[in-house]
Amino acid sequence: MASISSTSDTSDTSKSNASTQFDSIVIGGGHNGLATATVLARNGQRVLVLEKNAYLGGMGGTREILKGCRNEVGASCLFPLSKEIKDYFQFEQHGVELIPLPVMAVNLTGKTGRPLIFYKNALKLALGVMKNFGPGAMLGFTRFIKFCDYPAQVLDRFTPRKAPRSLAELIAEAPTPEKRAQLELAFYGSAMDIIDKFFPDKVKHRELRSSMAFAAVQATFKGPYTKGSGMCLIYTMAQDGSEGLMQRVKGGIGKLSDSLADQIEALGGEVRRKQQVTKIIIENNKAIGVELKNGEQLFANTIISNLDKPATFNRLAADHPLEVEVQQQVDKFEHRGAYVHMLFKLSGLPNYGKHIDKLNRIPYAQFGGAMVIDPEESQRCYEQCKKGELPPSVPLAFQFPSLMDPTLAPEGFHIASAYGFYFPCDAEKSLRGKMRDQFGEMIMDHMELHMPGFKNLIVDKAIFSADHFATMEGATNGDWTHGLLHPDQMIGDRCLIEGTGHTTPIESLFLCGSSCHPGPGVTFLPGYNCAYEVMENISGMPVKADSKVTNKAGKTSGAAKPESAKHAA
Repeated sequence: MASISSTSDTSDTSKSNASTQFDSIVIGGGHNGLATATVLARNGQRVLVLEKNAYLGGMGGTREILKGCRNEVGASCLFPLSKEIKDYFQFEQHGVELIPLPVMAVNLTGKTGRPLIFYKNALKLALGVMKNFGPGAMLGFTRFIKFCDYPAQVLDRFTPRKAPRSLAELIAEAPTPEKRAQLELAFYGSAMDIIDKFFPDKVKHRELRSSMAFAAVQATFKGPYTKGSGMCLIYTMAQDGSEGLMQRVKGGIGKLSDSLADQIEALGGEVRRKQQVTKIIIENNKAIGVELKNGEQLFANTIISNLDKPATFNRLAADHPLEVEVQQQVDKFEHRGAYVHMLFKLSGLPNYGKHIDKLNRIPYAQFGGAMVIDPEESQRCYEQCKKGELPPSVPLAFQFPSLMDPTLAPEGFHIASAYGFYFPCDAEKSLRGKMRDQFGEMIMDHMELHMPGFKNLIVDKAIFSADHFATMEGATNGDWTHGLLHPDQMIGDRCLIEGTGHTTPIESLFLCGSSCHPGPGVTFLPGYNCAYEVMENISGMPVKADSKVTNKAGKTSGAAKPESAKHAA
């Protein structure tokens, strides 16, 4: 493939030729950007991926942060993938090794709480809930899962190639008044409105209530008693049948992105690291290229952004004003990162304390889970966070990845990570550095509560707030969700143009990241679906998966797209 030169030393004729040098340029080498590029490359497109960092995967990447370690700053476990995604990208056939987790998580509630163990084996999980929390809790858990089924089907997290519709439309089409009320509760109610129905006893059901409440707030800026937090709970509980099991990726979750990059390059595409895009070039309301930090300009028929909406339109396309209504739509999306992420290099693996000593005798129970607090306390933490103040407690998710994958740490060492909530991300910026360090001490204190001696094992550590993620990954306000899981910015309301999932008001400019349906998580669906929509744009007509179309340059290529609303069943 011929190289592209900066337009500063090319004539208009050269620029015209350069504009057809690539079929598509993808901005951002996160997992969704790479997914889009892989699909397009498989379908004969000349693809260029531009990543500003030296590593791929974005917030689903792996790199050395602590000396000699492979660290994940962002996503760490592989959650369910739809069958179509698994079959299409064939990660394991392309060098990715998946590690099953016999114990997917252990959730701990205070010094006196009973451990809630999530075994991979469904029977062991059920028996554990029955034994430790009683038949009432088991019945409540069963009914809770059943309650989530219908809203999860409406949320439709795992269906490829289908453009989403608005939540209001979907609720209005519920087949019965009872079903409609169920959806309104699930999506507009609070998480605790739902949890109270199935785990009403604050004493007997304490641990289950606390764990479900924590699950409801990790991807939203709400407390568990705040209206609209039910959406995040349903999103978390939505699973794709038997595929809803957590797994580790050997060598770190970034191996998934590395695998896609290898596939792209094997197909003749390019993946360039350390190439920061500073501007999308737009002429006559059509995206025709990008400008890099060094001033170089590159051109393509299609430009695809893996960034969130404000980062794309308010930063990269700032020179091209949108219509007022569209700009208001972009600006209304809420982006906040009320968390602190910590990485640790340890001289050994800590044991659980005496109050939960039995966990030390369960193989792999030290892998990870959550250290949660009562829902009422969680709500207080949220209220403090909203005021710009440090919360009284820090609920957190924790993990010791090297227990399952020793390749992540030097011999004789282990690595650990922790995500703590609610960090006051809206506090005065000049205060946030000190508050972040105080928050980090609170995270370590909570770890120490359940794992005495944890602090003494720390050889090295790193701490990141949302401010770091904003700088490192270009995410608006460090929001890893690319738009919080609030009911007014999910499903069809996550899109800019009705009936499409990824098209924007600027011709030939598409969005492929988690700002699109179905949202955050390492599912690859936003990127996969975007590529299909791009291919339809090229062909000018609806295209089924694996069919062939001829693009405007006369080249035959395979194509697929998410069905638009008018074609959806």
